[in-house]
Amino acid sequence: MSEHIALIWKKLDHLVRMRVYLLYSIEQVTALLPIQNWQALQPEHHETLAAFRIRFSEYQEHMGKTMKALAVEEEKPSEPFTSVLLYMEKLGCISSVDRWKEIRELRNAVNHEYEDDPAVLHEFFEQMVQSAPALLEWHAQLIHFCQSTYPRN
Repeated sequence: MSEHIALIWKKLDHLVRMRVYLLYSIEQVTALLPIQNWQALQPEHHETLAAFRIRFSEYQEHMGKTMKALAVEEEKPSEPFTSVLLYMEKLGCISSVDRWKEIRELRNAVNHEYEDDPAVLHEFFEQMVQSAPALLEWHAQLIHFCQSTYPRN
């Protein structure tokens, strides 16, 4: 196994660990939703929401880096990132470039828009919970591709 393929497997293994924490956070956030009164949330609830936001974001970020490493290994263009996404869609590792980008935009919005409007915050978290299964599925498809293309010894 080449050093680069070993690195890809290391990234996939890290995603597996991240997946466990993301699934836990999804469970915790789902128990809070719908949030009727944001002012009534306790500090531990805010911590739960923050942990989910971070885990969701980092999971997608790390998956993107793993997909880019795969494109490099396959000698496909890795810039712009849309090229990577198009290749991943072609391989069946993601279902849709547009859907990936929608989730990425959601991730960016929830991380950078520091929204105070409870309705908007609620919508952000609802959309992230609804989007998480796609990320989890794409992770499984990445693993499947790598298992069939770069089997471990």
